Amino acid sequence: MTDAAAPRRRGRPRDADLEDRVFDAVLEVYAETSWRGFTLDAVGRRARVGRAALYRRWDTKDDLLVQALEARSPLPEPIDTGALHSDLTELARQLLHGYRTPSGLVSLRVALDSRVNPELLARLTETLNRSRVLAARTIVHRAVERGELDAGTSVTLLLEIVTGAVLSHALFGLSEPAPGDDDAYADLIVDVVLGALQNPAPGFDPKHRDRSVTELQSS
Repeated sequence: MTDAAAPRRRGRPRDADLEDRVFDAVLEVYAETSWRGFTLDAVGRRARVGRAALYRRWDTKDDLLVQALEARSPLPEPIDTGALHSDLTELARQLLHGYRTPSGLVSLRVALDSRVNPELLARLTETLNRSRVLAARTIVHRAVERGELDAGTSVTLLLEIVTGAVLSHALFGLSEPAPGDDDAYADLIVDVVLGALQNPAPGFDPKHRDRSVTELQSS
């Protein structure tokens, strides 16, 4: 008695090459046109993909943009070095390098567009923030468990200080830094941040505008 034939897979197989071309086109078109000029048809023309093939895979331009940004995330690697300082340094380094890429620049443009299209781009900004918030939250949780940070440390404030400095440096610093410059800057930012959190100036509250780590762990 022979084994029954394996059931045939249904649906259209994924075309990795097509997705790569489309995602490249998404970044190019959005960088040139922003949200107002970003359409599935414009992406299809740039990627040389037929309208029918494009619309079979993505129902809306929101879906396509979200998938493209998630596929080309500025934070592709998990961070766990075993120590708070090196974790935060790696976070700053990844963010800094990511902001210099086409996907990083597009993510910044999406964030700006969301200011005037909050309902339309709510899902996109949530996607852009998710990986950074989760990375920072995980880093802080581990640091609290190791006794490197107080349990009331604000994840939001920590993330704002690190990402704000990194973003400013990426936007207004040298467009082509010398080898090692970004790494040195990431180390410097973390030194400053940890110094402020561990030895706060009078009136500085490291729990500012955030739930405590203990509350976040239970949510």
